[in-house]
Amino acid sequence: MGTKRQPDKPITYSPFHLTVLVCFVAIVSYLAAKLGAMVVIPSQVDWTLWPGNILLACVLLFVSRRIWPIVVAAALLTFAVYDLRIGLSLRTVFFFQLSDAVETLTAALGLSYAFGGPPKLNSVKALAKYAFFAVILAPFAGAFFGALTTHGEYRTGWWIAFLSQALGYLTLMPAVLGWVSNRSAWLHAPLPRCLEALALFVGLTIFGYFSLVAPSSIVLAILTIVPFLLWAALRFGTTGVSSATIAVAFFAIWGAVHGRGPFIAPESAHNVPSIQVFLLFVAAPFMVLAVLAEEEEQIKEELANERARLIEAQEEERIRIARELHDDVCQRLATLSLKIEKVSSDWSKGKQQSVDGQLERIRHECATLTGDVQAMSHALHPSILDNLGLATAVKSFCREIAEQCGAVVNFTDGNTPDSLPREVSLSLFRVVQEALHNAVKYSGQRDFDVRLRGTSRELELQVIDRGVGFDVASVQKTAGLGLISMRERIHLVNGTIHIDSKPNAGTRIRVRVPLAAQSAVKLR
Repeated sequence: MGTKRQPDKPITYSPFHLTVLVCFVAIVSYLAAKLGAMVVIPSQVDWTLWPGNILLACVLLFVSRRIWPIVVAAALLTFAVYDLRIGLSLRTVFFFQLSDAVETLTAALGLSYAFGGPPKLNSVKALAKYAFFAVILAPFAGAFFGALTTHGEYRTGWWIAFLSQALGYLTLMPAVLGWVSNRSAWLHAPLPRCLEALALFVGLTIFGYFSLVAPSSIVLAILTIVPFLLWAALRFGTTGVSSATIAVAFFAIWGAVHGRGPFIAPESAHNVPSIQVFLLFVAAPFMVLAVLAEEEEQIKEELANERARLIEAQEEERIRIARELHDDVCQRLATLSLKIEKVSSDWSKGKQQSVDGQLERIRHECATLTGDVQAMSHALHPSILDNLGLATAVKSFCREIAEQCGAVVNFTDGNTPDSLPREVSLSLFRVVQEALHNAVKYSGQRDFDVRLRGTSRELELQVIDRGVGFDVASVQKTAGLGLISMRERIHLVNGTIHIDSKPNAGTRIRVRVPLAAQSAVKLR
């Protein structure tokens, strides 16, 4: 399910705060324009990387959409004033501002719709959405107007404009968003982490200078900077890779501006595209690698938290059983011991009639206690499951639930094998227990279906209620121990579990366990 854009919060900006924000945007826009002009290849008007739009789009993602027109106007006016001061024509300035407006708004609107705010590139899905809106769609739209500012062929100008912005959104924006969103973590990072980051960028600076500024070849540049990009991806995620790529881009552009490094072609028109393509192909795979590493780390953390929660649940269950044994069973046994002692005393005193009545009551209490202990044992591990098989055990449990809760539990069995691996039988039985208990507790209904169906290749279980239902996406983010336990049990027997539910539309839990795979595991 896609993440829909959340509506803007009703933030009120006072005139003072709005003035401060406009001044901040104007200052940042001026510095960005100044930086962009410093990396223009001599004799060309083409920017290898234009940071102004990227920084403006970042600001838009952090402020209310209601003041976007003011923020965009402040930035574009600053860009226009700077362009006029360095001698660009009115025609060039006009198309530059039009390109900037189209591209920035496309990126900001697309990302705010897809992520509901500043994007977090912590999964492949998130990176794909970000790449579509920011790296492809926004530069694609802006390049149509940006290409009109060049003095050469329109198609070549379009590609240069597109690659310039795509490169910025692939490198600069993730770095800025990462620095701002995770500023607290960076400021409070442990000393070894800070020293590692310092070592990474010192090494990248040294090798980047000698590979991309000093006379060298592209092969040498790749061989020297790739290990540092790999280091950044695996240890510092997307923020580290994008920051490292910015450093690489700085050295590559700086070297070309001063006529040095591997990107000096006989024709200067080829310098900008060659640098852009090189940086894109350097940045893209390591961004993907960083996202994969972060996603794997998140999965490991989630799994570790679910092990921890299961262990906690097991400990709570042990405490409950121990308390029940101590407070109920042991106390009742102690009471029976006292009663037996009294019977023995009365017997020795010749009170035969009193002894007979007491023995009958003791016999009745022993039978009740035996039944309660058997019920507890059955809940911990039903012997019927081992003796009569899964279908009979599930049918018996359905009957118990119906009697205890006054419900109707319709059980159907279709060719369930009599002999199943113990792990499969126990896992499916526990899923039935958990699912029916949840249905009784939360569904608001008293009519349930439990269906077992076996084939030569798999066993399918369905537990269905027609109650209030729930939103699966929201529940999965804060799954309780019951859902976690069901998933873990089915995962251990190589099965799959799907939960289909909608508010006011009931719930269907569907489990499939392959039988062939279980047989193969058992043979080994």
